[in-house]
Amino acid sequence: MNKFLIFNGSSRYPSNSGIVVKDVFSEREFEEIRLKEYNIEQYEDYRETATKYKLVNDDYDFLINKFLASEIVIFISPVYWYGISGTMKVFIDRFSESLNKIPDFRKKCKGKKIITILIGGDNPELKSDIIITQFRYICDYLGMTLCQSFKGSAELCGDILKDKKFLFSIKEYLNTNLTI
Repeated sequence: MNKFLIFNGSSRYPSNSGIVVKDVFSEREFEEIRLKEYNIEQYEDYRETATKYKLVNDDYDFLINKFLASEIVIFISPVYWYGISGTMKVFIDRFSESLNKIPDFRKKCKGKKIITILIGGDNPELKSDIIITQFRYICDYLGMTLCQSFKGSAELCGDILKDKKFLFSIKEYLNTNLTI
C-alpha cells in the first residue's frame, strides 16, 4: 500500500493548504509535513569548491530522506507573489545540494509521482501556471512524473472550502488515478 507524502508550504496555521489536506486526504493514508515547522537553511552553492556542499545542521536531511522513501509526493502551497512559498522554495533549492551529497540522487528520484496543489487569490487558474512549469522542469530533470496540478482560489483562511469544483477535482483524480 502506498502512502501519500504531503509537503505543506503554508506559512500559517490554520491555512487553506491545511484545510485542503484535511478535506481531501482524511480517508487516505498520508503524512503531512508542514515545512514551516522545520529548520531548513538556505542553499549555498559550493559546486566549484573542493567540498561541493556545506555541511549544515538543520532538518533538510531528515526531510529529503522522507521524500526519497515516498512513491507519491504532493507539494501544496499558497501562491505568494506568483510563486510557491519561500519555505517550499528553500526546500526545493536544497535539491541542488542533494545532487552532490547523495549518491545517485537523480536515480533515486526517478519514477516518483508528483502532484502540485496551488492556492491563490489573484486568478490562480492563470497566474499559477508559471509554478506548474517550474515543477514540470524539476520533474523532467530528476526523472519524476508530474502527474497532475490543481489550482484553487481563496483569499482568507477557510475560503478554499467555497471552491467546490477544485476540491472535487482533486478527490476525483485521486479516486480514479491513484487509488491506494
